[in-house]
Amino acid sequence: MKFLTNQKLQPHKNSSQIEKLLSITTGNLKKLYLILLLFISCSSFAQSTKTVTIDGNNLSFQTVFNSITKQTGYVFFYNVKILENAKPVNLNIQKKTIQEALAIIFEGQQFSFSIQDKTIVVTSSRPENKSTGSIQVKGRVLNGQQDPYPGVNVWVTGTKIGAVTDFDGSFVLYDVPTDAIIEVSGLTLETTRVFLEGRSNIIITAKDKVALMNEIVVNNGYQKISKNKSTGSVSVITAKDLEKIPVSNVMHQLEGQVAGLAIDVMDSDNTFVYSNLFGQQQGKTSYNFRIRGQSTYDTSGASSLPLIILDGTPTELDIRTLNPKDIEKITFLKDAAAASIYGARSANGVMVIETKKGKKGKTKFSASQNYAIANTAKISSLPLMNSSQVLNLEQELVDKGIITDPAMAFSLYNSTPVSQGVELMLQEKRGTITADEKNAQLDILRGRNNYNQISQYLMRPSESNTYDFSFSGGENDYSYFTSASFSNEKTQAIGTGGKRMTFTVNQDFKMFNYLKVSTSFKGSIFDYDQNGLGLTPLGSSLTTYLPYDQIVDANGNSVSYDRRFYSADTQRLQSQGYLPWTYNYMDELNNANTNLKERNYSANISVTAPLFKGLDAVGAYYIETSNLDNRKLSNADTFFARDFVNQYTYLDPATNELVYGVPIGGINQSSRFGKDSYTARGQLVYNTLFADKHSVDVMGGIEFRETKESNQTGTLFGYNETAQTSIDLPSNTPNTIYGYPQGLSYNNSLKSATRRFLSYYGNASYTYNGKYTLSGSARLDDYNNFGVDKSYRRTPLWSTGFKWNIIKENFMKGVTLFDNLAFRASYGYNGNISLSTFPFTSISLGDVDRLSQLPYAFVSAAANPALRWEKTGIMNFGLDFSLLNYRLNGTVEYYKKDSRDLIMEFPVSPFYGTPNNMLVRNASTLEGHGIDLNLNGVIVKTKNFSFDLNLVTSYNKNEVTDSRFTNFSNVLNGSGSTAPLVGYPTGSVFAFRNAGLNASGATQVYDKDGNIVQSNVMLTDIEDMKYMGSSTPKYYGSLSANLSYKKLSLYLLATYKLDYVLFKPAFSNYVSRYGTFNGYDLTAEIDDRWRNPGDEATTNVPGVRGMTGYSYGRYIFSDNRVIDGDHVRFKEVSLKYDLSDLFANTFIQSASLTCSARNLGIIWRKNKEDLDPDFLPYTGNTMKLPPTAMYSMGFNFNF
Repeated sequence: MKFLTNQKLQPHKNSSQIEKLLSITTGNLKKLYLILLLFISCSSFAQSTKTVTIDGNNLSFQTVFNSITKQTGYVFFYNVKILENAKPVNLNIQKKTIQEALAIIFEGQQFSFSIQDKTIVVTSSRPENKSTGSIQVKGRVLNGQQDPYPGVNVWVTGTKIGAVTDFDGSFVLYDVPTDAIIEVSGLTLETTRVFLEGRSNIIITAKDKVALMNEIVVNNGYQKISKNKSTGSVSVITAKDLEKIPVSNVMHQLEGQVAGLAIDVMDSDNTFVYSNLFGQQQGKTSYNFRIRGQSTYDTSGASSLPLIILDGTPTELDIRTLNPKDIEKITFLKDAAAASIYGARSANGVMVIETKKGKKGKTKFSASQNYAIANTAKISSLPLMNSSQVLNLEQELVDKGIITDPAMAFSLYNSTPVSQGVELMLQEKRGTITADEKNAQLDILRGRNNYNQISQYLMRPSESNTYDFSFSGGENDYSYFTSASFSNEKTQAIGTGGKRMTFTVNQDFKMFNYLKVSTSFKGSIFDYDQNGLGLTPLGSSLTTYLPYDQIVDANGNSVSYDRRFYSADTQRLQSQGYLPWTYNYMDELNNANTNLKERNYSANISVTAPLFKGLDAVGAYYIETSNLDNRKLSNADTFFARDFVNQYTYLDPATNELVYGVPIGGINQSSRFGKDSYTARGQLVYNTLFADKHSVDVMGGIEFRETKESNQTGTLFGYNETAQTSIDLPSNTPNTIYGYPQGLSYNNSLKSATRRFLSYYGNASYTYNGKYTLSGSARLDDYNNFGVDKSYRRTPLWSTGFKWNIIKENFMKGVTLFDNLAFRASYGYNGNISLSTFPFTSISLGDVDRLSQLPYAFVSAAANPALRWEKTGIMNFGLDFSLLNYRLNGTVEYYKKDSRDLIMEFPVSPFYGTPNNMLVRNASTLEGHGIDLNLNGVIVKTKNFSFDLNLVTSYNKNEVTDSRFTNFSNVLNGSGSTAPLVGYPTGSVFAFRNAGLNASGATQVYDKDGNIVQSNVMLTDIEDMKYMGSSTPKYYGSLSANLSYKKLSLYLLATYKLDYVLFKPAFSNYVSRYGTFNGYDLTAEIDDRWRNPGDEATTNVPGVRGMTGYSYGRYIFSDNRVIDGDHVRFKEVSLKYDLSDLFANTFIQSASLTCSARNLGIIWRKNKEDLDPDFLPYTGNTMKLPPTAMYSMGFNFNF
């Protein structure tokens, strides 16, 4: 059997258009529709009849076939045996049509031909080859890697006998002639034909038209349908896409991969040890990700995140619990037609993750190892004051009485520790040393610059080491995939790191010859240590690490500092028997013992039973459990334990002895967070194809889901780790060192919450002749935490969609420009719930009241009986296209979102007694729209070299259309916070019109009429502020390149964010509006402050006496501090080399070496301050450093 086809991509006569199309930028996205429509109209006139010319004698049919293929592009399909007795031909054919030429060629031969699309099928015409009977044929359709092709058409040519392959690529044909030709076709497949030759079991190997088009199946978690029938907006990322970025965190691998998907990395060590997506702090890295912009105001937790579906079922697990090597495919559902079937939380989009499964064949093993390292981030990139500048600030604070002398304090309340510099200044002020003696000592401090000790003793390069192993295989009725991985990662803070172990066991059975059973068991085990100090010593406080301080002195001894009281008071108390009351950085690092242990397990089983042809019953059950145990053990030597014991110790005047309210020893603080959930589902699935033209897919079912959360905390005092013992506290409220009793702030607690869902859902689609598809879906959700009123508790969600496969229209036949062209439209409603808002009143217990000595309670959340679902209507229009022999492939979509009943906080009268005088209600609407574009261009494709580019770009903008929030006082008077304001987008940035400083060094601003307003005057009109733009990028995306030459492959990725603004980093409010010292801030900008009258002509930084009133807030939120965030980042470069030839004669089937580098810096930025908008170098209490480049090397073996 032979199948001739041209696989090599040839230059197209319109190839000059490729460069034009690849040059499309975000500024002209809307023109793409016009361009494509122009292509359609122009190409419809470009049809031409291909002719054949052949001149020669004694020509073999092989030679003739090759000549025709070369001239016309038509390919021949035939069984080699039927040509064995073919006679050579003498031909003189001049410019004949294909039909005319073939009639001449086959004249007098014992075989005939037929033309189907661009394939010429040659069959025997001898009577003895006619069918001698009919049989039942079973088979599978696979690709070259033996992966199944689900959802493709299988036909017996020349008949109406056909089928559609199942999820595993299998099919059954009935009443098939024994000499039939079986044809396999699909939108993205090369049409493949095989001779049956009497076989009842066959394997058909099909090929993609181009590797970029192999995403032929869309999995929405409930069903798998052909992408050719999908009316919704979906994007698919495969295992091959993920492998290009060799990291152990899936979130890093998804950056820049999907149109409409925005991933924000707030801090980064490039590890999985990060603040997970649901707010539980677990390291120094944090993320946020969203699909097609914002659909809710609750952006602090899971309510704003896309719903994650794991192997068909919603999961509560964090994405970092997954091993990227286990993932086969990730499908993003972005519009109502794709996502509304999920109801709750589908308004934020849906992320469907499929893990790998076994394939029929012998057992295959895979092993890989990857090591990565990144240099320590440079503290020098933080804009910090040097020692001399800090001392000058301290001198001014002392001279102006802002820092007072704690030696003159009347009580311990006013006793505060002071720095070495301030101590010298106070000693001069007291007269205990001279000015010359002070200055001589200060000069020694000015000569120090010990920020480098933070890097030397508290930080290190981050590194990770990951090992993966898997094996898979299968037989006719059983397949399996099993994997295990281990990762060991260290962050840049010494003492902080984690280990992760994962395993996956997926199995598929076929029982009793008709039942299909799938099972999966997954687990992830984490062990984190969070003992690092990192940059925290530089945070704003009264005891901030100053540049002249030392962690270790010149003799190598660690240095101790006062942290609670002034040194004289500390020494006095220690002489009375109090525990040592100083802080030592190295001792704290060595004694720290904070550990988190996390266990996540999930299991599911699904059973598919065929009821009759086309109708299946599917039952599924999924269960998962998560436990996070957090323990902070402060042994007796830690400052925390000593400080806590000392604070609850007082000197009894009657006995002159110390009375301990808290026993001496360690303090063990522990918490356990648990989450258990289950999902049970039953559904019917019906798929049929009748009359060759009508395809129907129907699915409906019922689903139960429950999630239980619990949180338990406890504290043990006098804890001995070796003996595992603790001491009970006395029942009375202990007295404190300050002379009054005070309840302990560490009480045991137990919290729990249960969420239950009952859902009915259905989905149906009808396709006519492969051209037109109409789909619809509906879901009714019932949620227990929306009160007892069914009108609030239940909500129907629905969608409808349409798809037109334009390429299959008759008027597109012969149009050579387009290989694929389809139009999609959809509309519907998705839902969302708040996971932190409930319809009933919440009351929380407080500590013991200081005056009454009785416990107290308070209202933590007011009742909200009208609480209901948030809903988002989504309209989507999409165009899928492939041009120039699949050299240019892409999708462009326009969408509009209308979110209503959004939950928000708004101010109410204090007489209501609500927390913070705020009320939570469904009280706002939000509209948004955007464009998603994905273009892939195959620039070069030869046997040894290929080069393609992929552009992902997204545009998104929203606007608040209704809001009850009308109180702008927080914004107007310098808090910087913005509530949802009608007519503006979420993330709006408002700024004051800076008018410089007054003669006292305080900030002035202009009102809307241009009048200067002093810092002690309140503003009341929002027009007094200037709208600067949004803090959310309107345009974002990436440009990536894939190059391969023989055994080498190179991947490059650059990401970008455009059209957004943000405020420059600012110092904290180190001097309060009342003129008291709040604590150090080391921001270098403070050195430019106003000092003396007249300085207002050269600076706009308020002076230490100019922080009164609203001066501070109006300065840091001034219009002259707003910068553009636009930038382009070089994100990733990865080089892979195929080592398989080195192991040609061994048991190793394939091997590769991959070297990569990520976070390689910013290519271009719009701001002139040379700031990284993603990692602004804030000081104060929020420390951020841009990530350093991470380099990795890894090996992969398959055997």
